[in-house]
Amino acid sequence: MRARRWATLGTSIAVLSLTFPVFGQVRGTAQSAAKPAVKPWPPARLPDGQPDVQGFWNAVITGTHSLTNPMAGGAEFNARITGVPVRNPSRIVDPPDGLVPYQPWAAAKQAQQASDWEHPTRIEHVDSQNRCLLGGVPRPFYNTTFHILQPEGSVVIVWDDYHSYRVIPLDGRPHVGPNLKLWMGDSRGHWEGNTLVVDVTNLNAKFRLSIVGDFFSDKAHVVERLTFQDANAMTYEATIDDPTVFTRPWTLRVGEKRVPDAEMWEFACHEGEHSSDQMLISDTEKK
Repeated sequence: MRARRWATLGTSIAVLSLTFPVFGQVRGTAQSAAKPAVKPWPPARLPDGQPDVQGFWNAVITGTHSLTNPMAGGAEFNARITGVPVRNPSRIVDPPDGLVPYQPWAAAKQAQQASDWEHPTRIEHVDSQNRCLLGGVPRPFYNTTFHILQPEGSVVIVWDDYHSYRVIPLDGRPHVGPNLKLWMGDSRGHWEGNTLVVDVTNLNAKFRLSIVGDFFSDKAHVVERLTFQDANAMTYEATIDDPTVFTRPWTLRVGEKRVPDAEMWEFACHEGEHSSDQMLISDTEKK
């Protein structure tokens, strides 16, 4: 009789132990379902209907040293001097491994360009940024402060670095002819809610995507998405498709923040600027 009573008690405890977690799960699910959906930020609207996102913006983590370990040149220099490595999240969010999906020949070229940058002996070994050349697309979005202007029917982006700018029409006009190659490409945009989607073609690809020699060809097609979370935060994404260089399209992402009190300054750097020559290693230094 006593054994039967303990067996009955044990069964009851077992049933209760199963019941309480299930009850908790159901209750938690109901509470989660009852949470109101987060509404998108409602920006002020300009007369042509655009969300008003004008002003100065900058990357949360600036620097063009590397796509996979982004940092500014000063941080990279300090890491070399102190021996304390810097490890920031890769800008590349697709593929999931955070690496550029180069074809084998292209991976070898990028590695060679990185090595040439470490020991430059010819002017083409010096990074395009150090030669005062235009940054192209998408590099300026993770390099320096930029100013967004919104005249009717278009978005204009201006950088103080290298005197560069882009005019992005929103009227659906076609791209220019494929034989015309431009430093900043040919851009066509439209708004999807609070996201500016920009289709970029006609890039001349004479610039590099990073100091360590990341690159694509003049066949590249870039689709940008500038998503404004609120008045002070924006996410920049660029999906790059170039079957001549990569095994698949890939996407980089950069967090951007508003810079409330910024202003444009003169940037005394221009193509043909002679300080690049001082970066070259002479025959004497090589020995």
